[in-house]
Amino acid sequence: MNPDPNSYIARLRIDPRYQQVAPQPPTARALVVGYRACFATDPKPATPVAAFAAITPPAATTVTAPCMALISVERATQVVRVRPDGSREIGWEDDYFPIVGDPGIRWCLLPVDLSPEGRFVIADGGWAAGGYQAVLTRSTIAHAPTAPTVVAVHNTDPRTGHTRW
Repeated sequence: MNPDPNSYIARLRIDPRYQQVAPQPPTARALVVGYRACFATDPKPATPVAAFAAITPPAATTVTAPCMALISVERATQVVRVRPDGSREIGWEDDYFPIVGDPGIRWCLLPVDLSPEGRFVIADGGWAAGGYQAVLTRSTIAHAPTAPTVVAVHNTDPRTGHTRW
């Protein structure tokens, strides 16, 4: 893996679906500091992120780009089946409500903060896609080989409409 933090800087661009309404991103890049895999739901604020070996909090401060984490969420719905004898079977279905959303794995970048212990954690707030995409680098993809090369950037708080940067 590349030990240079600059090799983890993703290039930002406007999502083609939002070309007419999204302004240019205030920054053209973001530092991808680590990865977090989730099951069924998005990670909550303060959830720890597995930092990439080359990205330490002191190294992240040398890069002039917002810090983000690569997140994968395996979508699933809990299904409870009641058997004729009254017993229950609990399982997970990844395509239980196909009309509601895409089954499978969703990838995105979420903002991170430093915890009091000096670790990267998911930033406080409810983050939503802000109309931008990140083009990931080879160094980032090496840590998450099944990730797509382009992911959504979730930097907008839907409650306030404010962006993280």
